[in-house]
Amino acid sequence: MSLDIFMSTLARAFSYVLPIVGVIALIYMILFLKQLIETLKQVSKTLDTANDQLKKLDAPLKTAENISNTVDEVNQTAKETFMNVVGALSENVQNAKDWFQSKKNGKESIETKEDE
Repeated sequence: MSLDIFMSTLARAFSYVLPIVGVIALIYMILFLKQLIETLKQVSKTLDTANDQLKKLDAPLKTAENISNTVDEVNQTAKETFMNVVGALSENVQNAKDWFQSKKNGKESIETKEDE
């Protein structure tokens, strides 16, 4: 019978203690949520500030992009010009070679005619 009395006393004690613990837990939860809301407001302000700073970077980044595009265009034009110069130079060297060859052949034919 002493176990029944102990359980009854324990149940009565918890019936007084549990509502108090519940109210304390509820108060802590309310304080936690209040702190969470304040933190979220600060995070929102921080994100707004970061967004403003990123907007300020748009113009310099656009300038850097334009410069990069210009450098790419200059590089491409330089490549094309170099290839054109190499092609023209190769053609002129071939023409000069043919001209020297024709002069050499012409001189040899004159020498062979004189030998005959």
